[in-house]
Amino acid sequence: MKKTLLTILLMMVMILSACSNNSSAPASEEEVQETVQNFYNEMSKFDEMGKSSLENFNTTLTSYSTGEATDKELEKALDSFQDTASDIADQVNEVKISKSLPENIETLLRDAAIAFQSAYSIKEQASRSAASPEVTADEFNAMNQQADVAMLYGISKVNQARVAVGLLEEDAAAETELGSVPGTVVGTEAVESGVDADGTPADSGAGAGNSAN
Repeated sequence: MKKTLLTILLMMVMILSACSNNSSAPASEEEVQETVQNFYNEMSKFDEMGKSSLENFNTTLTSYSTGEATDKELEKALDSFQDTASDIADQVNEVKISKSLPENIETLLRDAAIAFQSAYSIKEQASRSAASPEVTADEFNAMNQQADVAMLYGISKVNQARVAVGLLEEDAAAETELGSVPGTVVGTEAVESGVDADGTPADSGAGAGNSAN
């Protein structure tokens, strides 16, 4: 089931993108740039929220494993991470994308939003599984890798939109990241290299660095 999460994500992207339409008056070049920049700023804000909560959870989990944190402290950190991930997924879902944008830009931003929402939803599921004795460490890490691949996909789409409207140089796009997946190269190549033919993360896939282990 966990191996199909990314496949479901990509199906959602294709379905929702196909359903999009541009019935509003076209936006000016300046308005398009402003919209893309605002979207980037929003995703950066969500990223910082998620990263801070995840770091706190990882730190507490490490302390718990060495006997320096109590059950109650671990439970509190776990609840906080679950709540933050859930809140971010909801907030990403509420981000409005203007239909007056050029079709290619609207599609890129919509695909990115779907990917980010899915990533945080998967992270929430992973955090819940961390407290379950029925979930193995490998299964837990696999879920975090799925979330990281989804995050990379979303970042690559944001970068493509920024390049398309002149906010980012194409060469710089491969080196630009929101910060969610440290140590990875952000761009379409990174996403493709992190996914096997069946849609699951490759062994060398992106983003084990977000795993709380």
